[in-house]
This record gives sequence, C-alpha cells and structure tokens, in this order.
Amino acid sequence: MAFADALRALNTMKADGVIQEYAVAGGLALVFWTEPVATYDLGVLVFLPSAGGPLVSLESIYRWASAHGYRADREHILIEGVPAQFLPSPSKLADEAIETAETLDYQGVPTRVALPEYLVALYLQPGARSAKRRERVAMLLEWRGLNRNRLDAILDRHGLSL
Repeated sequence: MAFADALRALNTMKADGVIQEYAVAGGLALVFWTEPVATYDLGVLVFLPSAGGPLVSLESIYRWASAHGYRADREHILIEGVPAQFLPSPSKLADEAIETAETLDYQGVPTRVALPEYLVALYLQPGARSAKRRERVAMLLEWRGLNRNRLDAILDRHGLSL
C-alpha cells in the first residue's frame, strides 16, 4: 500500500481547506513510536471547518475525494489504494491529540501524528477497548520514550486509568 501517497493527499486536503487539522492516530501512528504493527488502513482524527450548525458532516471530504478520483468503500475512502477513515474529533481528548500532534517524516512526507501518550489514552477510552488496542497500549507502555508524567496527566484530566 502506498501510505506515503495517501499522506500526501491528506496534506493536500488540509491545504485545500477540506480539513482544518489532523492527527494520524491508528495503527500507522505506532510506526513512529514503537514497532510497526500490521494495519490495512489509515486512521485520522480531524478538525473540520465550521459548518455553522450542530451537525457534523463528512460531505466535504467525500466531495473532495470524488473530485480527485477516490471512491468511498463503507466507512473508508480509498486514497491511493489505502483505505482511510476520517473521524471528526469526538471529544476533548481527541481535540488535545490533534492540537498536540507532532509533525514527523514518513518516507519524505511531513505527517502529523498523535503523541504516544495520547494514543494510549485514546485506546483506553470506554467503548474503544479491544484486544488489538490493549496490545497497542502494552507496546506503548513498554516503549522507553513514553513520557509517563504526561500520560498520567492526560489520563487524570480525562478520567481514564490503565
């Protein structure tokens, strides 16, 4: 799969104003912090431009994708052969993950990636826990670069625990 090409397209979406900001937060994010994990899609948290109402719509993303020759497949948009799932920020925790994302290099493509401490917190949210996510949390907790003070503060602020 051409993750680098999909990430380039993601940056173009931002430049075109389709999304205001983003943070890669799925399995691909782990590549930047720990060992790579098998993943088939690109999970992206996004801030969308204000639509002026209370409803959140991904219509602008789907319109942009269609105009660029990308098609929808269930909850994904196939971008350069990579299924990409866009999740408008659903919580203050996700807002923080997007706001604090670090811009890192992925095969020559600048990519905004959720910090590992936020990934742990996102994976620990009620309703988000699964065997796969528990494994990812364990990997991140073992990573020696994890900032435990930052993680503890995030968990405390959002009422989460390990």
